[in-house]
Amino acid sequence: MNRSDFVKAVAAEKGISSRQAYNSVNAVMDTLRLLLSKGEKIEIGGFGTFEVLTDLRGVHIPTFKGGKALNRVLNTPMDEEK
Repeated sequence: MNRSDFVKAVAAEKGISSRQAYNSVNAVMDTLRLLLSKGEKIEIGGFGTFEVLTDLRGVHIPTFKGGKALNRVLNTPMDEEK
């Protein structure tokens, strides 16, 4: 799924226009980029944690670790979710 597909999925899931979804997705992505570039760690409860690690060469590497709730959803067979 690319960014355009993601925007369409958000619009469909939330019942909003593609333009509203596009603006919302861009606002979130811009904010994530800004905060990560400042070295902030971003913890989104029930979803996961974004942070930037620095390797031995000094290269900054963005990372994401799924939270417990997200991991549970991803590891539950579809027929058990109901």
